[in-house]
Amino acid sequence: MAVAAPIDVKYITDMTGKRKEVVIPYQTWKSMTEELEILKEKQKILLGLQQACREVKEQARGNLKEQTLDEFLNEL
Repeated sequence: MAVAAPIDVKYITDMTGKRKEVVIPYQTWKSMTEELEILKEKQKILLGLQQACREVKEQARGNLKEQTLDEFLNEL
């Protein structure tokens, strides 16, 4: 696992010193948002697989009607 380089972070605080905002370099923000989008897509795929596994179990138990190939293709 690679060790991340330290990030130049600045904090904006209120009068009591409580942190209210964070300022990070644009390139860091851009990298973080790109990684977030990748992770969201992975999560979407994994949740779909999880749901598919549940459906297969329910079909095996006879609680859910199996889908025909035509029905499956029509969903796409």
